[in-house]
This record gives sequence, C-alpha cells and structure tokens, in this order.
Amino acid sequence: MKNPKYPNRKSIRLKNYDYASQGWYFVTINAVEWKHIFGKIQNGEMQPSKLGEIIEQEWITTGEIRENIKLHAYVVMPNHFHAIIEICYSLNNDNPLGEFIAQKQTLSTIIRGFKGAVTRKYKSLKLGNLKTVWHGRFNDKIVRNEREYISFTNYIEDNVRVWAEKRGET
Repeated sequence: MKNPKYPNRKSIRLKNYDYASQGWYFVTINAVEWKHIFGKIQNGEMQPSKLGEIIEQEWITTGEIRENIKLHAYVVMPNHFHAIIEICYSLNNDNPLGEFIAQKQTLSTIIRGFKGAVTRKYKSLKLGNLKTVWHGRFNDKIVRNEREYISFTNYIEDNVRVWAEKRGET
C-alpha cells in the first residue's frame, strides 16, 4: 500500500538489473540541499572540512569491512561525493535453503551503510545541527566497459580542477 504522505517516486535504478551482481558502478552522492558542507576548493585544491575528512575515512572503512567490494577512484567535493565501486562477487548466491540472510549486499545497501556511518559520526561529534548530511537518494551509472571506466576515472580525477576553473578559484 502506498503511503500518501510520500510522493509517488519512480525508481531511478535500471529495471530488472541485479545491483548485487559483479560489476563496476560510478556513484554520486549529494549533500543535503546541495550545501557546501564537505569543504571548499582553494588554490585549485580541495580543502575538506571535518565532515569531508569523515566522508573519506568512512569510505575507506567501507572498503575494509565489506569483503566483496573494491574501491577505486573517489573524490570528496564541497557539496557532493563521487566514487567508483566494484562489486567483485555477490554474497547473495548459493545460500542454503532456509538460511537467514541479514541483508542483501546490493549497491543500495552499501551506499546506505556508508551514508549512515557518516551521519552517525557527524552527529556524535556534534559538528552541526543537521538531521542528515546527505540528499535522500544517490545517482549511479553501471560501468559497462573499460572505456567508460577510464572516462569516469578521469572525470573523478579532474573534478577539483574543473570546479576551480569554472568558478575562477585556480
């Protein structure tokens, strides 16, 4: 049953695609209301705020605690975060009948855990009075081949420079 309190939003995920399957994903997560709370760019370099530092720490921790993923290029920007994440193998296959699975290891589950960890640390350190630091959703693109992987990696690596050039902050 639909909850009338919430808008009827369509899923932005690819229909019938298994987001727990092996593959590379380019992810963008925006700050709440696109606020510049993750840091600022000065002299062509990203200067992370304490929150920006927490984002990087928690991203690295995400790669350490989840055995089925590898982290590739990423960048913390003033109001968003980009990353390439690889799901190396699915933890959801070949489960014995009747065995309880706590949670599927989908891309959404991984990102939800990361966003939650960042928000909890932000609140525990009393860095501000925001209820959350993240926009409700995240964007992803399935990386389909090596050419796309290189393109997304270059985009991430050039993001600070391009941001600074567009805003005259070089």
